[in-house]
Amino acid sequence: MNNITLKLNKFSEKKEIHNYLKKKMKFPDYYGENLDALFDCLTDISSDTAIDIKYDAENDIQKSVLEVFSDAVAVNTHLAIIKTKINKKK
Repeated sequence: MNNITLKLNKFSEKKEIHNYLKKKMKFPDYYGENLDALFDCLTDISSDTAIDIKYDAENDIQKSVLEVFSDAVAVNTHLAIIKTKINKKK
C-alpha cells in the first residue's frame, strides 16, 4: 500500500497546487495541470494508494481539487482518501 500525505493547505494558487500534486503523486511529464488531468491521473492509479489530504476549508481552489479526489475514489477501487480540514488562524 502506498501512503501519501498531501498538504494542500500550504498553497493558494492553481499552478502551485498542480505543480505540488505532480511532484508528490509522481504524475507523468504530460500531466495537464488542470482538474480534468488530475481526475485522469487519479483514475489511472493501479496499486492500492491511501492519500491523507490536508486542506483549508475556506479555500475554493483546494475544495475543487478535493472534489476531484472524491470523484476519483468513487471509480477507482485502488484509491482511498482521508480528508483533514485545516483552518487558517486569523
